[in-house]
Amino acid sequence: MAEQHKKRYEGARWQIVASAGSETDKVALIELQRAVQAFHPYVVEICGPAEFDKSGHLIILGTSGNNPVLKKLIKDRAITAPEKPEGYAITSKPSPFAENCRLVAIAGHDSAGALYGVMDFCARVLATKVQPELPYDMRKSFDAMPDFQIAEHPLITNRGIWTWGYVIYDYRRFFDNMMKLKMNMVTIWNDCVPLNIAEIISYAHARGIKIILGFHWGWGLEGIDISKPADQKRVKEMVVENFRNNYMNLDIDGIYFQTLTEHQTKVIAGKSVASHVCTMVNDIARALYELQADLTIQFGLHAMSIGENFGDLKDLDKRIIIVWEDAGIIPYGYDPSLDRRHSGLPEITTAEQTVEYSKKLATFRKGTEFAMVPKGWTNLSWRSEFEHHGPFVLGERDPKWVHRRWLDRQTRWSRINDVWIVNHTTAARFYSEILDLKPPSMTVTGLVEDGLFEESIPVSVSIFGDTIWNPKRDATERLRLASSPFYTA
Repeated sequence: MAEQHKKRYEGARWQIVASAGSETDKVALIELQRAVQAFHPYVVEICGPAEFDKSGHLIILGTSGNNPVLKKLIKDRAITAPEKPEGYAITSKPSPFAENCRLVAIAGHDSAGALYGVMDFCARVLATKVQPELPYDMRKSFDAMPDFQIAEHPLITNRGIWTWGYVIYDYRRFFDNMMKLKMNMVTIWNDCVPLNIAEIISYAHARGIKIILGFHWGWGLEGIDISKPADQKRVKEMVVENFRNNYMNLDIDGIYFQTLTEHQTKVIAGKSVASHVCTMVNDIARALYELQADLTIQFGLHAMSIGENFGDLKDLDKRIIIVWEDAGIIPYGYDPSLDRRHSGLPEITTAEQTVEYSKKLATFRKGTEFAMVPKGWTNLSWRSEFEHHGPFVLGERDPKWVHRRWLDRQTRWSRINDVWIVNHTTAARFYSEILDLKPPSMTVTGLVEDGLFEESIPVSVSIFGDTIWNPKRDATERLRLASSPFYTA
């Protein structure tokens, strides 16, 4: 006979019912347990689908593939089934297993969807609908969970952040904050591969985040002329050697590169810059595909040197994803205002012109992904601090140093946050109109670097996160969701 213990806290208790299979499943369970436990004086127990106590309140987490309790609830139409990748359905209702008890089901279409469901449950429900004003009402408030249904899935395929690697000061908290915003891709540019890259990749993957590592294909080198075959050959040899020696055997999800396009010269030696880089990039990529046939290659391309010559890129290998930068004002501009002075292309001075130009970029290579790096948050201190570097450990800085630097960045964040609150609808309309073109997929990785994102999520970045999750959401609802205390706590 099992030993019985006297309970200090009477009444129905909450259990979490889950099967933690993958690393992402485990993270989802840990995050849910952490959030739920904060409301209760007793230990919230975690049980498997075959062993849970049906007599109390239940939170069922997982997918129909890894949790048979969820599968049956979906089959019985007691809860909604998530229908699309990375989607989730959250249901709160009276428990079908016990009178006067509650059931919360967080069902993911896949493991990432279950994780995002947990994040939304924390942000949209626990931090707003359930959190009481007085701390001694925590358990009572949780037990009175209201009825609701939430069903969401992302409209943009790949959503995340672009940053130089050395200004990620705490990679664990950085990725945790990306996870909170349901972001699934980070592009990390480095002069060389971080010494702790294996740990970084593992941590990100467990949180559903794809890792794209960036390095140059001639960018920043002196004396390179992309119109000269000899220089193209030189760049190719450097790239292939670097990839073979440093990247090919890593568990990454792709590589990102920039070449010599960050300037406003559109024609070199009688041919467009677009034409030159098309020839060079195809040649280099061909060699890389011979080494790794399924390699994802993202080509960071500054529209300021392309202009209306984008048609000269039509013969670029369709497997290569062009990631556009500096193609107008918001959402491309370093300043998120509607001021034409902040356009990457002098001839594009309005939000409408920015959208129309990007529609051309999104459709001239039929059947290919549209990808871009929006800006308007924080970036490197190019003139005072930036320098190239050798081998290093990424994201292991002293937390006290991180906090001090975060305080130093608040002047920039205060101004930028205010501007984004005013102008976020312009960015949302941009993404929405691109989606209406129905590209096969879409990638948006915002330039949020050296802003101490790991220390706290600024409201402008939480607005960005929700915008690229669903740019068609009502603007007032977006601001409400982005203001959840869950993001800043």
